[in-house]
Amino acid sequence: MNDSDLPQLSTAQCARYRDDGFVFVPDLVPRRDIDRAQAELDGLCRLTRDEVIMENDGRTVRSIMNPQVFCDLFVRFVRHPAIVGPVRQLLDREIYLFQCLLNMKRPFDGAVWQWHQDFPTYRRDDAMPEPRAVNALVFIDEVREFNGPLMIIPASHKAPAFETVVDDTTTSYPLRAADDAVVARLAGERGIEAPKGGPGSVIFAHTNVVHGSGPNMSPWPRTMASITYNAIDNKHGPSRRPQWVVRYDFEVLEAVVLPI
Repeated sequence: MNDSDLPQLSTAQCARYRDDGFVFVPDLVPRRDIDRAQAELDGLCRLTRDEVIMENDGRTVRSIMNPQVFCDLFVRFVRHPAIVGPVRQLLDREIYLFQCLLNMKRPFDGAVWQWHQDFPTYRRDDAMPEPRAVNALVFIDEVREFNGPLMIIPASHKAPAFETVVDDTTTSYPLRAADDAVVARLAGERGIEAPKGGPGSVIFAHTNVVHGSGPNMSPWPRTMASITYNAIDNKHGPSRRPQWVVRYDFEVLEAVVLPI
């Protein structure tokens, strides 16, 4: 599909992304396509693979890494025109898929994601030259105030990419968490937003924006597909992380024609 045929963000939405480091677009991906993704989740969670990451309790699925490698539905989902179109628009470049995660945050047992920026990990561990990637966070479930919504500090992408040590004790997923003092300063200056909405809503986020989420104490799931697209002239590598975490497929990503 040509870029002119792909869905596009408005001028105001693009400006919001530049100014705040993210833009929230409610109900962007059609519900029928979200329903197809939801239908795959139970089967994916039953797999025994490195890519299926458990919470610290050893029984609750926390994340599924790169499901597009072993699930045909997600091969197409990461190429969805409603997602690829805005990402190409924001980067003004051809793009490739850097990484895809399904972050599950299960009812009652979904643990926190500490405050962090993504780019420090991409730079330090994956040798990504610049923060010229976009993270598309697709709501697979309805996101409410009760089930651990993603919290974002607006305009924090303009802060430096803070280098921190890897926290491998707070949760089962190692993370370069932001320092509390930095989060307190940035939030004090700029506040915190937590977009909420129905399945198919999407947050397009700069990879240097500071974000995190609390635990899911509710009886409702909060699954979110976190799909990171990188500009083709900003290739990463070599990475310190295994290939099941970070892919090395630099194929220029084209949108697929619906239905997926």
